[in-house]
Amino acid sequence: MSLQLQAARGLKWQMIEMAGRQFLGLAVFTTLARLLDPSAFGLMGQVGIYLAFVGMFVDQGIATALIQRKTLESQHINAAFWFNLTCAATLCLATIASAGFVATFFAEPRLEPLLRWASLALVVHASGAVHGTLFIREMDFRRPTIRTLIANVAGGVVGVTMGVAGYGVWSLVGQQLTSSIAGTCFLWIASSWRPSIGFSFAHLRQLMRVSASVFASGLLWFFSSRLDQIVIGRITGAGILGQYVIGNKLAEIARTAVHQPISVVSLPALSRLQGNSARLCQAIYKGMQLNSLVSFAVFGGLASIAPSLVPLVLGKQWEPAASLLQLLALYQLVVVLFVYCYPALLASGGPGKHLLVNTVCAAGAAMACFVGIRFGVHFVVVGLIMNITWIGLLALWFLRRRIGLSPLLYLRPCTIPFLAACAMFLAVRLLASLLSPSPSPWLALGLQVLLGGIVYLGVVLAEGTERVGQLLDVVNLALHRSAIT
Repeated sequence: MSLQLQAARGLKWQMIEMAGRQFLGLAVFTTLARLLDPSAFGLMGQVGIYLAFVGMFVDQGIATALIQRKTLESQHINAAFWFNLTCAATLCLATIASAGFVATFFAEPRLEPLLRWASLALVVHASGAVHGTLFIREMDFRRPTIRTLIANVAGGVVGVTMGVAGYGVWSLVGQQLTSSIAGTCFLWIASSWRPSIGFSFAHLRQLMRVSASVFASGLLWFFSSRLDQIVIGRITGAGILGQYVIGNKLAEIARTAVHQPISVVSLPALSRLQGNSARLCQAIYKGMQLNSLVSFAVFGGLASIAPSLVPLVLGKQWEPAASLLQLLALYQLVVVLFVYCYPALLASGGPGKHLLVNTVCAAGAAMACFVGIRFGVHFVVVGLIMNITWIGLLALWFLRRRIGLSPLLYLRPCTIPFLAACAMFLAVRLLASLLSPSPSPWLALGLQVLLGGIVYLGVVLAEGTERVGQLLDVVNLALHRSAIT
């Protein structure tokens, strides 16, 4: 099977996973948002920040090293499994012992028991992480997709049931633990690989040569992407953080729909083009034509309907999150537009440059958060948008020097989708003002979505049908096994 066909198959399963997860996740999320108050999401947001941070010390970039490595031996896989599991168990015990200190840092005593129970997910996830990584390395995305869907269904059922029963924030903890357990059990059933007792430090060191840089970059990216919630939660409290978390959650749902299929497939696909800079650049240019077409539609559409969507779907208590969602949609758009920078730097053998980019990004994010919070939460997001934009341009400059990637050719496909998104936003907001107040809010929202889609597609097609045709070709290639590459 050709690389293009493998990538298309991977995109198909990633899109299936995305559609299923977003549908299930959105249903559970909106249900719990109506059952719980903003402070519950604020508390769980702080728990999520902590677990995401310590979770990075579990993997330490090993999964990426397994995918990126050209020749992989059984000793590499075994060493990665036991290393991850040992780190997870150690960090889980450390969290149970130090939960009180973490709660004191966040100035929120209610966090202490939540952290202790939620930390069990570290061990559960680590016990199946290598199994999932092996599927991705072989570009077999079908079983990871099934795993995600099973995990979301199981976690959603438990979370909503506990929410209805009045367990409050504990329903979010139950959802997370159940999801991790169900997903890991499926991976063990679906995979034929089993760990052995032996452990090779030599093979672990070989993986660490790549994972060390990836881990350091991941820490810096975590700092860049989560510092906003740390600062907002520490200074403004769980209530306002809850509004921010909800707005960010909706924007991240949209980002997952666009970013995950591309990022998961692009690393193993581009890694196979190591040493061929011309093919690597052409693959990225072609990918950006489709990426820009979809990304501006998704995030421009989300920003357009946010003032109508948030209070209607989540309830009036979440109305302040609408304006935050509009800014966060723009932030996530910029993130997705530079999606190829990370896998391209790794695939071209330049993890050091990626580390430098993330170092600068972390410094800029710190400035954006600590300066922006003085003027309000919205200014924090504006600062983050400015930071991620120039960091993306810096990454493109590195790729230009490393593989000859042209920043102009990379960004050129964004011109028409950008104009289409601006026209869509203006048309939708004008329609919303004309329909307000509306006796049927759902009908008004539907009309906004319909008008936005027509305007966006109209502007794109006015330039030509090539972009839409390329998108349909990729879909056709993904869906039909007999497709000729």
